[in-house]
Amino acid sequence: MIDLKKVAENFLATISAWEKTACVHLTGGEPLLKPELFPLLENLDRQPVISELGIITNGFFIDAEMMKKFSTFAKLKKIKISIDGADAEINDSIRQRGAWEKVMENLTLLKKPPPFEIIFMFTAMRRNFRNLRSLIGLCQDLGIDGLIIERFIPWGRGRKIKDEALDKEEWKELTRGLFQLFSLEPKEEDFFTYQAFQISFHRAKTKLLAAPCIIGVDGLCIMPDGHVFPCRRFPISIGNLLNESLKTIWEKSVILKDLRKKENLKGKCGTCGIKDCRGCRSLALSLTGDCLAEDPHCWHGEIFPNPFR
Repeated sequence: MIDLKKVAENFLATISAWEKTACVHLTGGEPLLKPELFPLLENLDRQPVISELGIITNGFFIDAEMMKKFSTFAKLKKIKISIDGADAEINDSIRQRGAWEKVMENLTLLKKPPPFEIIFMFTAMRRNFRNLRSLIGLCQDLGIDGLIIERFIPWGRGRKIKDEALDKEEWKELTRGLFQLFSLEPKEEDFFTYQAFQISFHRAKTKLLAAPCIIGVDGLCIMPDGHVFPCRRFPISIGNLLNESLKTIWEKSVILKDLRKKENLKGKCGTCGIKDCRGCRSLALSLTGDCLAEDPHCWHGEIFPNPFR
């Protein structure tokens, strides 16, 4: 059995040494099927350096007893549920038959007191990205707190449907459509800097938030066996918490050092004038095999009439 306690202790010791706090979201696989989930939550919940806990789940296995247990953890604030369409036809063609109906059914349990922040997680791919506007409307109708929008980056079983990854023009269409939906007039560099988006539906007012690449800056993915990935979409181990400290991994990793320096990036990603943009390193790795390659979705420098001017 993997020594999750040792992995957690290593992580917590580093956060404490840095005099920082951490937001930890547990995922899988499917975390609700893991017997280690509740002992791990109990441990993390009582740690002063943990500011917030969250769970990323497919939403299938939520029940009343589980929600009762979740309510005992003061720092467990967010339940993130994967959903890939505004209706059963689209969602279930990606997930599995009956998935959409099961998630809708279990939402009633999540909304009972104490209320958790419910966030849908949408993975944009060719068969569903034009359904995003309808999903936003569904979130508003259901009283969902937020919607995270990420691109499909094919790894694992996803390699079998690699063709579902958006191309450059489709990502441009999605990004531009989001800005237009929220009546925003972004600077040109805003189209390229942001690698994911979150829509907040709090207080009946929608708000679009955007996130740059976190690799080597303020995020990591820790696997159950102790291996550390630069992010959860970047499945190359940069060390193992069973053998070395997280502090050492963060400071000494050659991969992280390379990725932090814009001048190491290839193609236009290494030479463009957008200082804080490094493209999506996970996408580059997945689609080209080289994490330093030019972001396959970047259209910077190409002919692109700005629709906001």
